[in-house]
Amino acid sequence: MKYLLKMIFALLGAAALFTTASAQTTGAYLKYALNGKTISVKSDKLSCYNSFEPGDEGEKANNEHVFYVSDKQTYNMDIKIHTPPHTNPVVGKMPYVHTLYNKNSPSPAVHIALTKVEGEHYTFFGSGEGNTGSFEITKVAGGWVEGKFELDMPKLYDDGAEVLHITNGSFRFKIEKEMKD
Repeated sequence: MKYLLKMIFALLGAAALFTTASAQTTGAYLKYALNGKTISVKSDKLSCYNSFEPGDEGEKANNEHVFYVSDKQTYNMDIKIHTPPHTNPVVGKMPYVHTLYNKNSPSPAVHIALTKVEGEHYTFFGSGEGNTGSFEITKVAGGWVEGKFELDMPKLYDDGAEVLHITNGSFRFKIEKEMKD
């Protein structure tokens, strides 16, 4: 009987290790519903970088952890997570900010941009302060960041225009080393 128990515990331990290992090797992904239509982007169509931005009289110094669709698709999304200088993202909720990360912007914060490509025509959408929705980093482990998001994203450069409804958003990307100038 005690050998049977040892074997059961050994199998449970092996299963736990296998589950952990396979969870850490799934790679990057981006998935969300746009106006009810599910969009899923696999790791070979995604890229990321980590860049220190020194700031100036108008913009706040920060690190930009950018995760973006690098393939030509109808909808190209970029997620830019702003962290304090020389730091990485941490677990928690973040407010949305505009494209320009000014001195009064919260830290950490996130900006999401989406470009809709229709032939030669490009339509730009972007998050900003006061957007309806949420952004949360749910896990940071083993050099990877995972999270979820949703928001109503307005069209840029056109007040009161089209708004995209993004729901059930989830992502996973690798934390890159900070780029050097």
